[in-house]
Amino acid sequence: MSLESESSDRAPAEPALVTQAYDLLLWLINHVGKFPRSHRFVLGERIETSMLTVLMLLVEAAYTGEKLPLLQRANLELEQLRILIRLGKDLGVTSVKQYEHASKALLRLGQQVGGWIRQQRSLSCP
Repeated sequence: MSLESESSDRAPAEPALVTQAYDLLLWLINHVGKFPRSHRFVLGERIETSMLTVLMLLVEAAYTGEKLPLLQRANLELEQLRILIRLGKDLGVTSVKQYEHASKALLRLGQQVGGWIRQQRSLSCP
């Protein structure tokens, strides 16, 4: 087997932001699975779907030329997700410690998405 065929078998390294979003989604899915039935199928499903949307938008932005609209949608989805996570805390289905963990992860993601948005704007406006 040649070096050329070995390297083509490997997937390209995914951006750190995508990895962080994936890790948060995995944590949220496990967390939401523990919600009481009365909140799992409305709030829990919306949290999972929202975070999955963020992840898919970031993946698409990483591999396409038109990044800015995708990043802006991901940023808006992150803002909506913050509200849903806070609602979970206020309803008592998320502990303060879990809320802090999710909030910090969302803050880091939001800061990185914001930085990526600023970079894309600077590239489009000389």
